[in-house]
Amino acid sequence: MNQLVISILIMLFPLQVYGQMFPTSDHYVHNPLAINPAFAGCHDALSATILYRNQWVGFKDAPKSQILSFHTPVAHDRIGLGLLVERNSIGIFKETNFIGNYAYRMELQNGKLALGLGFGITANNSAWNELDIADADDAQLLDNSSYTVLPAFSFGTYYYTKKYFIGISIPLFLSYDLDNSTGKYKNGNTFSGSNYFVTGGYEIGISNIVKLLPSLLIKYHPGNAVQIDFNTQVNLNDRVGMGIGYRNRDVLIGMLQCQLSYQLSMSYSYNFELGSVGQYMNGSHEIVLNYVFRFERKVIGPRQF
Repeated sequence: MNQLVISILIMLFPLQVYGQMFPTSDHYVHNPLAINPAFAGCHDALSATILYRNQWVGFKDAPKSQILSFHTPVAHDRIGLGLLVERNSIGIFKETNFIGNYAYRMELQNGKLALGLGFGITANNSAWNELDIADADDAQLLDNSSYTVLPAFSFGTYYYTKKYFIGISIPLFLSYDLDNSTGKYKNGNTFSGSNYFVTGGYEIGISNIVKLLPSLLIKYHPGNAVQIDFNTQVNLNDRVGMGIGYRNRDVLIGMLQCQLSYQLSMSYSYNFELGSVGQYMNGSHEIVLNYVFRFERKVIGPRQF
């Protein structure tokens, strides 16, 4: 296994404290339910989203993510309900989340304010026996594979109008300590493994055909450097969006979004690694498909907030 990947595994999964994985994603504008349960129902119709991300192409055992989500408004649009199924993997570590989402929405000035909760389970598999080891009879590794199922909770708030949005969330915020005497995990209640997200965007009308959407994502994790994504997308005639972004870890992002029909949209992004690591990989790919189950719904452009 590549030395870089091993180093990342050690940083992400310390022996004593377990914090749920949270992968990088370029399309937080088009798939916000993945990081904020308050988004449930905000498409004003039953909506389904599929996301696939292949990160650091060229590295063996590099991170991969698959997400399937559904959400819809109910109770005269006051309540939003959603389901999120997410699978993340890096090396020998695999995590699957099954999260139900509940959002309560209320009118506020010219927009809507939503408060959301996510609740479900996280299933983790650490297959130490899949490592390439020098000593094939090392019992410490061969017998140390584990499978655990733990509760998972998320919290978020989301405010949006026809022109802008802002969200604050703490997805999958529980962390766990390993009890060496029993070999089981217990809730740590320290928030040391939590991710804190702030998102925002504003649509600027340049003309009847051209619209500009600058957006921002800030991710904070205790003990790690703050991650900031700056993205700008140009929307042409509510049909095609082209954008560029920069992540403050020497990553340049190219984006393309197409409204294929009244109901179906597709988004794609490619990451260019600008640092020294970039010469050893072929970038990262991410694709998102979204389908809205209501034909009479008018196209609102690639932003979809």
